[in-house]
Amino acid sequence: MGRILLVDDDQTFSSILCIGLKNKGYDVEVAADGVEGLKKASAFRPDLIVLDVNMPKLSGFDVAMRLKEDAELRDIPILMLTALSQDANIQRGYSLGVEDYLSKPFNIEHLYLKIKKYLK
Repeated sequence: MGRILLVDDDQTFSSILCIGLKNKGYDVEVAADGVEGLKKASAFRPDLIVLDVNMPKLSGFDVAMRLKEDAELRDIPILMLTALSQDANIQRGYSLGVEDYLSKPFNIEHLYLKIKKYLK
């Protein structure tokens, strides 16, 4: 159905979302920080990356920038899912080339619809 890389340092949140996505039929890998996220993006080759912003080692903004600069990874859609809901952060995400930006807390069904949109 689709391969999703979830990059978020909140293990509880990641576990719950991972279970929900797997129950929907997606193949899901999880990374706990930006550095691990970049490594897994290269190895796993997901169809979509769900990316948090505030993480140790490398922020989600830095991860998005590096992914969009990589010729082999730049076409993977990125959905930012973060507690940073200020307009400046949203604009920064879009300026880096992310396809979508959702603020936490979010409606889970809304997230599933967004994911489905990118994994046709």
